[in-house]
Amino acid sequence: MQDNHEMMELYEHKTDAEIMWAIRYLDPDLCLEKAEEDTGTVAGIGITLLAVLTGALAYTGLYVRDL
Repeated sequence: MQDNHEMMELYEHKTDAEIMWAIRYLDPDLCLEKAEEDTGTVAGIGITLLAVLTGALAYTGLYVRDL
């Protein structure tokens, strides 16, 4: 029980900014995880658009060649 009381005394005079810094330091960086998810989404959309564009150009090329 005495250890618990000593720990409370150590953190008794911490400011809100110091507490927020400690929380951010201990928590995983959620912003980084979200940025990685967004990068994957953008890459997926880009690849899909590239495939659609290639397919449309191939279809148009075959259509024009048959005329």
